[in-house]
Amino acid sequence: MKLVVASAGALLLLPALVGSAAASVAVALPAASLAPLAGVPEGGYPDRFPFGECTWWAAYNHNVTWSGDAKDWLANARAKGIATTDFPSVGAIAVYRPGGAYSELGHVGIVVAVEPSAYRVSEMHAPQWGVVSDRLIRWPDPDVLGFIP
Repeated sequence: MKLVVASAGALLLLPALVGSAAASVAVALPAASLAPLAGVPEGGYPDRFPFGECTWWAAYNHNVTWSGDAKDWLANARAKGIATTDFPSVGAIAVYRPGGAYSELGHVGIVVAVEPSAYRVSEMHAPQWGVVSDRLIRWPDPDVLGFIP
């Protein structure tokens, strides 16, 4: 009798357990509505970074051929022979120093607009994991390490 009750309980809980697992998987996958920025191929560039992180969004919208944490992207891009600069330009990756307002791993975003005293970035995981947002940043920016055009 105990076996029958336990089996019935498991059968009743199975849909809830499967539903929970499916919901967890759905949250971890990229949303279909994440359209790449202008000039980026449909579906973005090939991207090996974990979805939800700033590095994923930057590599989705920029042809990234290096790896590593955001704080290392300038050095890693240079090591691949890719030019870097101290000035923002539309389409460039902005690389931010670790700590302070950013993670100890640094932060990256894509420059989408430049004004004389500010620039705007599109970024993911700032402030929420998996969410794309944009913000206007005053220029010069003491937190930026540099840009990868």
